[in-house]
Amino acid sequence: MPTYGPMYISVTESDETFYSEGFPVRFYKSDGTDWVANFKPGWTDLKIIYELKDTANLLVIACGTCYILNPDEIKPISIFGVGYSTVLNAPDGRLILQDQTDLTIIEPDGTHWDTERISWDGLAEIKVENNLVSGLAYNPMHEVDEWIEFKYDLDTKTLTGGSYYSFENKKPWWKIW
Repeated sequence: MPTYGPMYISVTESDETFYSEGFPVRFYKSDGTDWVANFKPGWTDLKIIYELKDTANLLVIACGTCYILNPDEIKPISIFGVGYSTVLNAPDGRLILQDQTDLTIIEPDGTHWDTERISWDGLAEIKVENNLVSGLAYNPMHEVDEWIEFKYDLDTKTLTGGSYYSFENKKPWWKIW
């Protein structure tokens, strides 16, 4: 945090004054002036900034919480998430953010969308090849304690596998006829 000069500007979802140490970042405006933001953190250790490919906006990830903003503006365009732990790059410039149960896709222009829920509680070994995200989804049901493969097509927005929907459309165990 700056020890002299103007005070940092708190950046939070509810515009609250945030006096705790968060994720401080110095931004330079297009007119050459600068300002320091203190982003309210989320729940993970992920701290990183990405320049978005098709816009002047930036993606700031402050301990798992995402802020999309233009460095010339103090108020973020969008704030979302609290538990992102990993970021992967797709070949077409999209960013894939991993949470505990699903993924969030950041388009090169800064728009974003969420996949359907993939896992009951945990994703692992996530990788991206040809706009296809694959990995393992944790299944804690019925004492099996297993990891189930999944694939998510970024273009068609379709999920194959995963643990969350693995019990859907199956005959209940209590119906014997």
